[in-house]
Amino acid sequence: MRDVWKSALEWYVYFADQEQKQKYALVIMGVKDQLAHIGSKGELVRHYMNTDGVCEDVVHTLFPNEVWLDTRQTEDVAYGLRCLEISTGKRFDLMHRMPSRWLIETVA
Repeated sequence: MRDVWKSALEWYVYFADQEQKQKYALVIMGVKDQLAHIGSKGELVRHYMNTDGVCEDVVHTLFPNEVWLDTRQTEDVAYGLRCLEISTGKRFDLMHRMPSRWLIETVA
């Protein structure tokens, strides 16, 4: 896993504002849904390096009248989650629960 994705996951885990965290979760899951077709870590990295605007598109759809300042970090969380899914074969849904800190530390 890229260090930036791991750092973003850790940022999200420790984010304290629960109301704002729920909004982040919606956007992160929307971005991750757009990455669902990617089946390998190599493909995920190539997509990350060559694709722009995924988070912005999701934010525009979910919150059309809001300015979203943390697009890069939010998108990095989604890529990190998708990387964990590829690594473990498990699906993660932030609307229900976050992957464990242990998983982030050991698999990532």
